[in-house]
Amino acid sequence: MSTAEHAPLIKRVTATATLLVAVLALNACGVGTLGERSKPTITLDQAKKQIDTYLTDILAKLPVKPAKSHDFSDLECDANDIGPHGRTETRREYDFGDVPSAPKAEAAKDFREFLTGHGFEPDPDAAGSRPGWIRMKNPKDNFLATLDGVSDSSHSLSLWVSSPCVWPNGKPPA
Repeated sequence: MSTAEHAPLIKRVTATATLLVAVLALNACGVGTLGERSKPTITLDQAKKQIDTYLTDILAKLPVKPAKSHDFSDLECDANDIGPHGRTETRREYDFGDVPSAPKAEAAKDFREFLTGHGFEPDPDAAGSRPGWIRMKNPKDNFLATLDGVSDSSHSLSLWVSSPCVWPNGKPPA
């Protein structure tokens, strides 16, 4: 076969390779998650109830009690410029104030043990990102629980639980 006879085959192979690279690049940039982001979720009220349940259960296991609680803090989720917009995540926080080292270490141990026993795992996105905090994620529902200030150099201990991104009424806009 001559070079001229190979030209159509070379064009097809080149076009296929180009298409494959484009599809892989789009998936890597998150286009594959657009469908996931467009699915119904629990409602924002359900997310808040789940957060309160997690917080109540965690606080019952800790050797220290909070000095202050905060209202829910809602924030629109980042849609990474590929949409859809309108999803919200929420979180609630408790502050314990300045906690001595021994009870703080016990709280960290109890926090890990309790959450691990309830299916939470260390959040891989938080590994090494901030010394002095423990961040655990439930792979079943994507809620995050964080105990911040567990290092000896921290003067304040806080606990918060945050939801995954949810549609406020559970469904994407029509």
